[in-house]
Amino acid sequence: MKNFTLAALLFASFIPATSQANLDPTEMEHINVIYRTPFEYSLYQYTSDTLQAFNQQLLVDIHQQAKQSSQQMAESYSLSVAENNSVNIPTKALVKTMTLESAE
Repeated sequence: MKNFTLAALLFASFIPATSQANLDPTEMEHINVIYRTPFEYSLYQYTSDTLQAFNQQLLVDIHQQAKQSSQQMAESYSLSVAENNSVNIPTKALVKTMTLESAE
């Protein structure tokens, strides 16, 4: 089994990767540089900060709205969330032992 695994790895190492085969060596990477005036940069920075704050606030609002609608649905089914939180169901504490008991 070890010989088969070794042979499969050796065979796979001789096969060229398809991503390397499709590269064209004559193409170069191009980077576009855009010069911005200080006003344009500050406007861009302000816009991106405003959009980021808006997106964060939108996520918070969605979370709050989902929580509120869940509470309204619970109240419509006469289940108060506060009552559910105050109800404690007594549970038996389980003690782990290392002995096995037969099922008789």
